[in-house]
Amino acid sequence: MKSGIIKQWLTDCRGNVAIIATLTAIPLMFAAFGIIELSSASGERASLQEAVDAGALAGAGRLSMANTAAQTPIDTAVTVAQQSAARSRLRSKAAFNAAIDGKSSTITVTGAADHKALIGFLGFGDTTLTARATAENLGSVPLCVLQTGAGGIRLENNARIRAIGCAIHANQNIRVKSSAMIQAERTQAVGTVEGPVSPAGNGGALPISDPFAALSLTPPQDCIGKPERITQKKGETLILPPGVHCEHFMIDKDATLILQPGDHYFMDDLEAHENAVIKGDDVALIFGSTKKINFADRAMVQLSARKSGPFAGFLIITTRDNHQVFSIASDNVSKLLGTIYIPDAELNIATTGSVAQDSAWSIIVADTLTLTKNPVLVINNGYAGSSVPVPQGVGPGYSAPVLSH
Repeated sequence: MKSGIIKQWLTDCRGNVAIIATLTAIPLMFAAFGIIELSSASGERASLQEAVDAGALAGAGRLSMANTAAQTPIDTAVTVAQQSAARSRLRSKAAFNAAIDGKSSTITVTGAADHKALIGFLGFGDTTLTARATAENLGSVPLCVLQTGAGGIRLENNARIRAIGCAIHANQNIRVKSSAMIQAERTQAVGTVEGPVSPAGNGGALPISDPFAALSLTPPQDCIGKPERITQKKGETLILPPGVHCEHFMIDKDATLILQPGDHYFMDDLEAHENAVIKGDDVALIFGSTKKINFADRAMVQLSARKSGPFAGFLIITTRDNHQVFSIASDNVSKLLGTIYIPDAELNIATTGSVAQDSAWSIIVADTLTLTKNPVLVINNGYAGSSVPVPQGVGPGYSAPVLSH
């Protein structure tokens, strides 16, 4: 009798365990299905976003072409988006539309796809995926200021950047204090644009890579030993031929430094103080890893960039391991004609006057750009009237479309 009861109890227990196991497995199964569906939908959503990004960029590339009918960029954008979707992991059939905003010279592509669940029933996991991308083309607007690294662009006090007819782009943020101002044809940042900007700036742009990353900046020879300090005093004039300069140059108290045409490799600092004068036409100033400029007091600086050779169009350059602060603290730096290329260094302008206003054109490519006190940085774009060529990749030679949203 007892053995029969025990057998019945064991049978009941086994049945209960089976029921419990089944009940436990159901939510686990649904959780596994949910993970699979989320992964599938996420992959398809990413593919849809890539498709509208590609379409927007392709359409924007057509916006800058002369005499292009409005429908052509739209057709291009939709076609490229469809082709991108066909090559991707997008299983669902997608539909794409494009629209042009003539006022802002942008094109927006939208896409939608009905995602069907890989594993499901009664419509579980089915959803509509959507994506949107807006792109613009800077082809009609010269790229005059490019902030490349982590530093951003910052204007304080009553500082001004006047870049009429130019584009200013930051790979980080642009911060303009309430009493400062940026005036440019177009101002955009990968991060955010804050403060007075006219016309209003846009955040959310795609990064622009260093256009001169392949440029060789290695000096032709090294300097050995402690650098000699050369101080030019009142009334003295030093005429410096091109080459590798291992000395620390201090141009002081009405002294003059004249740079002869060519490539000047400065392996130590170059300073100018108290009404000193630095002049040079058809020159490139290339600074070593820990070296920099310091134009202070009322020093007068009038420089124009190389007209030929590997540094054609470049004025002030640093090696890529240079993280120094290049300082312009004089209100008498009237001519900086050419490209300032200091991709890992900071350009700090802290003065009360105008800077570079007499230059036919100027371009700045820097890790960080900071303006304090009351300077007015003037970025002209008189390329046609200048004998100094503009390096390809900036100025009017920059035409690649960029995603803005």
